[in-house]
Amino acid sequence: MQPHADIEYYMRRERQERALADNARHLEGRNVHLEMAKRYARLIAEAQDEPRPTLRMRVKH
Repeated sequence: MQPHADIEYYMRRERQERALADNARHLEGRNVHLEMAKRYARLIAEAQDEPRPTLRMRVKH
């Protein structure tokens, strides 16, 4: 899992992009901000689902 600060950043940016989309004057601008919000949402989901690293040992025979 990524550090908690990264997830918080992604969450903050997703909220900001959604707010910018809500206030956009033009449809194209709104769509760009919504797409960015979706990308941040995916980063959040990936960060939360990412398995923790494990130590693997190789034994030579």
